[in-house]
Amino acid sequence: MRSRTLVVVLAALVVVALSCSVLAAPATSKPVAKPAAKPAAAAAKDQKFDQKKVLEEMWKAPDSTVVGSVNGVNVTKRELLKTMWFWNAPSVLQDILNQKMIQQAAVKSGVELTWPELQAKIDESLKRMGMESVEQLLNQFRVTWHRFMSGTKISALAEKIVQKDIKITDAEYAEWIKARHILIRFPQDEKDKAKQEEIAKKKADEIYAKIKAGEDFAKLADEFSEDPGNTDPQTNAKKGGDLGWFSRGRMVQEFEKAAFDLKAGEVSEPVKTFYGFHIIKVEKLGKDATPDEKLELNKMILERKVPGQMGTWFTKLQSEAKMDNKLMPPPIKEPTPVMKPQPAPKPAPAPKSEAKPKPASDSQPTPPPAEKPTAPPAGEKPETPPPPPPPPPAN
Repeated sequence: MRSRTLVVVLAALVVVALSCSVLAAPATSKPVAKPAAKPAAAAAKDQKFDQKKVLEEMWKAPDSTVVGSVNGVNVTKRELLKTMWFWNAPSVLQDILNQKMIQQAAVKSGVELTWPELQAKIDESLKRMGMESVEQLLNQFRVTWHRFMSGTKISALAEKIVQKDIKITDAEYAEWIKARHILIRFPQDEKDKAKQEEIAKKKADEIYAKIKAGEDFAKLADEFSEDPGNTDPQTNAKKGGDLGWFSRGRMVQEFEKAAFDLKAGEVSEPVKTFYGFHIIKVEKLGKDATPDEKLELNKMILERKVPGQMGTWFTKLQSEAKMDNKLMPPPIKEPTPVMKPQPAPKPAPAPKSEAKPKPASDSQPTPPPAEKPTAPPAGEKPETPPPPPPPPPAN
């Protein structure tokens, strides 16, 4: 688009220049020469590099095609492919096998990925990485379009398979509430902490009195709340103190306790936290959510549950798959113990008074009891030996 605009502008300038020359020059004057065409190198510089297109074109090119050079030394497509084969082929093959395994699991489960679902996954990745476009993400992380799309598709497909088997209970809905709040921060221009608290508390009490008198909570939040999150960064619109749905463990302890002690429609007295004083209004309890609200909650609950179950699901899927990577050695199995751990021997009975103890030289030492394996602490995996170092690359 930029090059087209540039061509149009140059053409317009040429027309204007020619018109002025014809009007100003005498009849005997020679025609004005046209400006020289833009050098090909400069025109190429204006064009945006399309890596996806370059890769597709180079793939069709012969193996002798030069794909790069350094100080006059060329690298051909064949050399690149050979190096990629001997350096990365085993791990890339494993990635392909894993992808096909997940695709087979999707077919077995009757799960398909729609384009809107894939687009939502792409948008989620961009938002999480703070990127405005796929192109920006690819340039930032130096990854190709094909690799990004393939990974995104498989990830979205795997998540959808896991989601299908997750059942959300009423008890899980009950862990969520929908609320608003008004935050009055401690004044930073006041150095005395006790005075800070006194000023903020007085202001919060005045707002709380207005709420008890029947004034609208959302309007008061937009007028008085000092929470920067109450303003939409894109539209600059106020949110009325809306916090949406949240569950236990999301807010600071004092805020959470006050909020989850409220019933729907109730408003808390000012609650002091690290941030200042909060006035909280609970609008809905998760257990009372409507079907449409439960759809919204389902998404939020699954976002928390799916990542925790993905690893277990993938490990089980891989253990049941008949997978053969001919470029990798078979996985290392844990060694089978030669002897089973023996229980600790029972203590010997006390010697009778008339029995004489054996001489020390004749006594046999009692073997120590077999050490029982201890389970790892909850949440921690047992230690496993580190994998062997990778072999050096082939010449």
